[in-house]
Order: sequence, then structure tokens, then C-alpha cells
Amino acid sequence: MQSLGFLWFYLSMLALGLSMAAPPGPVNAMIAFVSVQSKLKGTAIGAGAMTADLIFFFLVFLLKGLIPNELIRLLYLIGGSYTVFLGFLALRARMNLKIRTGGSYLVGLSMGITNPYQIAWWISFGIVMLDKFGIQSGIGFFSGIVLWIFAYPYFIEKTGKVSKNVEKLIKIVSAIVLICIGLYMITLFIIHF
Repeated sequence: MQSLGFLWFYLSMLALGLSMAAPPGPVNAMIAFVSVQSKLKGTAIGAGAMTADLIFFFLVFLLKGLIPNELIRLLYLIGGSYTVFLGFLALRARMNLKIRTGGSYLVGLSMGITNPYQIAWWISFGIVMLDKFGIQSGIGFFSGIVLWIFAYPYFIEKTGKVSKNVEKLIKIVSAIVLICIGLYMITLFIIHF
């Protein structure tokens, strides 16, 4: 029974990682653009963006202990609301393949480390994720991102593009996961605080 609990926890964190990595945006547009020529270049961009997430993850982990409990409780509401907002943004996102710059690990890292949505998510929801689920949440979360940064460039290299139906499915599934986990955190705020 305990192993089922861990599996459920791992899969839910994996789904969260995938839902954060998959929606159309500048990083995925860059990955798609360079993956037509080389899936390794696409994966390198994704790895750069994931490194930004790793940096934010450890910064949040180190700084969480300095944040008063009252503020962390409030972040359940703020982070949950922001994650619901990102879910609705995922539904409206469009893939822009008109990017004409080169792609590399450093491009992905610079895009991730300066992305205001990414920074805001880690400041709000990232703190809550670590407060509620602990550092072990990173195992599933980053497994989802790793899965995406290898599978997506491979798919693009093989097909040469993202069909409208696939893009729509990615947006809908990502939005559902983000909205559900955001509402879960808001519910925790209402029930417990």
C-alpha cells in the first residue's frame, strides 16, 4: 500500500513537471525550430531551461526556511491562484516557429533564468510545493521535464512539425493538470488556514 502511495505521488509530480514543460511558449518554439535539424540541439535547449528550474528549485529550498509560516500559508492561495492562471494561459498559448536564432544549452538556460512566468511560479507555487511535498517532489517533477525535453525534440525531428491536433491536446492536458493542482492548493488554504 505504501508503494502505491509513492507511485501516485511520483506520477502526480511527473504530471506537474510535464504540464509546466509542455505548453507552447518561447522555449518550446526554440526547441521545435532547432529539432527539425537535430533532436540533440533541441534537447540541449530544453536541458538549459530545466537547469534554470533546478537553480530556482534549490534557491527556493534554501530560502524557504527564512520565510515566516504566515507568508507560506498565504502562498498556498497565491501560488495556487497563479498556477490556475498559468493553466488558462496554456489554453491560449500559440506555437511561434518564426524564431530564427541558433539553439544551445546556454540559450535555453538564459531563456529560463529570465522568464518572468518561471520566476513568479517558483516564488509562489515552488515554495508551496516544497512546503507541502518536500524536496522529494523534485524527483517526479524533474522526471516530467526530462521526459519532455527528450520526447518532444525526438517527435519534432521525426515528424518535422507539431500538428494542430497535437498542439491542442498538449495545451488541454497541461491546462487541466495546472488548474487541478492549483485548485488543490487553494482548497488546502481554505480548509487548513
